[in-house]
Amino acid sequence: MAYQHPFWQSIKAQFSTKSLVLIPIAVGINLIGGTLCSTLKLPLFMDMIGTVIIACLSGPWVSALCGLLTNMFLALVANPVYLPYALASVLCGLVVGYMVKAGLMRKTWGVVLIWLALALVNTVAASAVTVFVYGGSTGLNGTSVLTATLLVAVKDIMISVLSSSLVENLVDKGITVLIAYLIVSGVPQRFLSQYAMGSVKEAGPVRFSDVDEDDDDSEPVEFVGR
Repeated sequence: MAYQHPFWQSIKAQFSTKSLVLIPIAVGINLIGGTLCSTLKLPLFMDMIGTVIIACLSGPWVSALCGLLTNMFLALVANPVYLPYALASVLCGLVVGYMVKAGLMRKTWGVVLIWLALALVNTVAASAVTVFVYGGSTGLNGTSVLTATLLVAVKDIMISVLSSSLVENLVDKGITVLIAYLIVSGVPQRFLSQYAMGSVKEAGPVRFSDVDEDDDDSEPVEFVGR
């Protein structure tokens, strides 16, 4: 039998049949949020809720694939402008997935850290795309107005885009992580344990409450704040 490096084995383990079934559901959640915000011209994106959820259940690489597919579909159904931002979505999926895998979702301060890291990574990656691909503005949402205002004040396109993007992402990703946290915290243990991340208690995203095997009622996942 051919030797497989543990790194590749860990990635392969994440792509179980159940994870593959979950991907279109997570992408669908992203599409609903992203399309709604794009249509209403809200200063938010809300297109990573499913990405964070699947990072908690299946792992970083499944989450990265979910982010990639989300931007591809958003480019088709909403606006082609979304396509280059697939890079930001993939990076965010990986960062959140590995932070969840490290057990940061077990603690309240860890959830806050995931929120800040997600906001920072998306700010830097998306701002680079906005500046170098679109010249500083895409017109996707209300953030472009803030960017233009800052540009008049500071006379620097990169600083203007980074500043407006950071403000937007702190709000957007805060809501995203909160919704994903609440959803995953309500997932029954017996369902969660069927997924790759749910089976790793010592380094997984959650701490499980004890469940009586003879009891038919599943207990919800218990996040422990410290």
